Amino acid sequence: MQTRSVGGTDRLCNTVFVPTRPKWRKIASGVKRAAYRTLGYIDLIAPHKHDELIPPAHLRFYYYRTFNTDAFHRACETARVELETRGLRPEHRVLDVGSGIGNLAIGLTGYLRGNYDGLEIHSEAVKWCQRAITPRHPSFRFHHADLSSDAYNPHGAVSPAAYRFPFADKSFDIVFLGSVFTHMLPDSVEHYLHEISRVLAPDGICVASYFLLNDETRGGVQRGDSFMSFTYLHPSGLCRLHDTTVPEAGVALEETFVRRAHDASGLRIRDIRRGGWWSGASDDQDVLTAAAEASSAT
Repeated sequence: MQTRSVGGTDRLCNTVFVPTRPKWRKIASGVKRAAYRTLGYIDLIAPHKHDELIPPAHLRFYYYRTFNTDAFHRACETARVELETRGLRPEHRVLDVGSGIGNLAIGLTGYLRGNYDGLEIHSEAVKWCQRAITPRHPSFRFHHADLSSDAYNPHGAVSPAAYRFPFADKSFDIVFLGSVFTHMLPDSVEHYLHEISRVLAPDGICVASYFLLNDETRGGVQRGDSFMSFTYLHPSGLCRLHDTTVPEAGVALEETFVRRAHDASGLRIRDIRRGGWWSGASDDQDVLTAAAEASSAT
C-alpha cells in the first residue's frame, strides 16, 4: 500500500496491477453458465401468461439474481420512467446501450412510436430479444456487440475502447446506458462518450448511470459504507475497482474525470441525480443527464 495523489487529494490506497484472468475463474464461469441454463425448468413449474414478454428464468436470474418476474417488471417500469422524466417523447429514436434482456424495450412497447435499437454484449440475451420482442414490435431491433470484457465476454473480438457503434451520425434522440459505465474502464468510457456524441442528434439526450467518486462518496467508500467495495485504485488514478482480477466487475469513476470526458466529447452535463450507493443503498447509482451540442453532433 502507498499514498498517492488522485483528483487533488492524498489518501491511503492499494496499488493495482491488473493480472491476467486466473484459469479457475474461466472454469467457474463455464460452470455458472451451464447452471443458469438448467434454471429454465422453473418456467415449466411456474409458467407465466402465454402472451407475456418474460425472459426465461436463467436469464432473469443472470441479470437480476432472482426468479421472481416482479423484479423484471419493476426493471421495465424503472427504466421507462427514468427516461420519461428526462424528456423522452413517443416520437423519439432510442439507443439502449447494454439492453440486457429487454427491460427498457418492453417498458417502451406501449409508448414509443419512434425506433428503438438495443446493443448488448451477451449474445444469448440478444437472441431472446430478437425472437420474442422484434416479431411483435418490428421497430424494436437488437444487436450483438462482441466486445471483450473479463467480466462478461472474455473472448470478445473487439475492445470497447475501439468499438464503433453500428449506426450513422445523428441517428438518435435519446441514448440510455443503465449500469454500463459502472463496468467500464476510463479509456473505454472516453471512447463511448465520443461515440454517443456522434450518434446523437443536435440537442439529443444521453442518460447514463455511474458510481461517481467525489469528496463525499469517496469518504463512504473508504469507510466501507458503500454497498459494493471499491478497495483498489486503478493505475490510471481515474477510478477504483471492486476486483483487480476482473476489473469490469465494478468500477467507480472519479467525477472530475467524467466531467472532463463529457466536455471533450461535446456533451454538456445538464443534471446529476445523486444515488445512495456510497452509503449502502443497494443498486442506487448516480444518474447523469447530458445533451449533445449542436456543433458536436456531426
